[in-house]
Amino acid sequence: MSDLGRRTLTALVYGAIVLAGVRGPRELFVLLVVVIGALAIAELVGLRRAGLAAALELVVIVVGLGALIYLRFVEAPRPLGCGADCMWGPLLMTIVAVWAADITAYLVGSAIGRRKILPQISPGKTWEGTVAGVIAAGLVVILWSRPQLGLPALSVTIAVLIGPAAFAGDVFESWVKRRAGVKDSGTLLPGHGGVLDRIDSLLAAAPLVAILIVLTGRMG
Repeated sequence: MSDLGRRTLTALVYGAIVLAGVRGPRELFVLLVVVIGALAIAELVGLRRAGLAAALELVVIVVGLGALIYLRFVEAPRPLGCGADCMWGPLLMTIVAVWAADITAYLVGSAIGRRKILPQISPGKTWEGTVAGVIAAGLVVILWSRPQLGLPALSVTIAVLIGPAAFAGDVFESWVKRRAGVKDSGTLLPGHGGVLDRIDSLLAAAPLVAILIVLTGRMG
């Protein structure tokens, strides 16, 4: 199977598990977060040669997973057609926006990416793919916020910042791996590497969304 085939199959299985956890009872999602956190920390132990960088990554993991749990309990923002009982709105919005950024950046970078953005830390990332990923994440947030009903300032703020935050989380984890002298954080997810390689962007984006919701109110 080609690398793209492995990546796609792994992404579909991973996505199905995550969506089942998000749409299921809160307790199921919390359990999923605990399992993912345990796997991520186990991988981080293997990156301990990164020293202080690994310790900072541990903070990112704890804060990021905590933010995901918080977002599971917040009622807004909700997707189109989602009623008042739709408790998974902000969490799913964040996940979908990050996925959109990751997928778009990979596809655009692979197709037309020429200019490397951080070759010493993450050689595969290009300006073309990164910009496309940031735009894709922002569009998900805007569409999620039902622009035909008026676009709250919080929606615009999240749309502008969520892509860069996701990119920063990805780059930071890449830096930790470079410091530890490894390419991937693990081998659990074929075509993607380890759990940390899959959730690094989300761990940075989730706290951003949670903080903005707390500080400025909720999207309608």
